[in-house]
Amino acid sequence: MNLRQYLIVMSIGTAVALSAWCVVLIAMNPLTSGVLALAAFYLTLSLGLAGLFTILGTLVRTYRFPHREVGSIVNRSLRQAVFLTILLIGCLYLMTQGLLSTLTLFVAVLALGFLEFFFLISSQDEVDSQS
Repeated sequence: MNLRQYLIVMSIGTAVALSAWCVVLIAMNPLTSGVLALAAFYLTLSLGLAGLFTILGTLVRTYRFPHREVGSIVNRSLRQAVFLTILLIGCLYLMTQGLLSTLTLFVAVLALGFLEFFFLISSQDEVDSQS
């Protein structure tokens, strides 16, 4: 699968997830629907955001670094999209519970920053060992 096909498939999946999120947002009342509505809300929003961030990250990296391998660009974009989605969904959940503060946001960003740093270092070690 080339990059164009990947982006088309990812765009279709993202559009479906965001459309499902809109349906959940319009059709379900979280006060009366209970846990199922909240789970559908968070799941569809997570899938839509992850797809959107992956597409945007891939496009930006492809045009900014045209000489890099497409697989590494897609891997990095997907990983960072998942991290950003976890951060946003986690903050949204903490906000609904009344637990979101500047300190918790700072700790979450710091933890995900360290996790990304770990992945960058480990991928650099693989590149160095292959040389």
